[in-house]
Amino acid sequence: MAYQLICPCGQNITSLSDRFVDDVQAHLAEQHPGRNYSADDIMSMAMEVSDKLVKPTS
Repeated sequence: MAYQLICPCGQNITSLSDRFVDDVQAHLAEQHPGRNYSADDIMSMAMEVSDKLVKPTS
């Protein structure tokens, strides 16, 4: 399973479920210091998407 969140800054974050919250929190720390959301808050904003939308990592 994969999830997607489109940040108000325009960044599209799409990850498999086991990495999704960490990836969103990393984006927040890098691009929006001081904005902290719990895993529950992040998941409430996420959309479930196909695993095929997740780009392979190198």
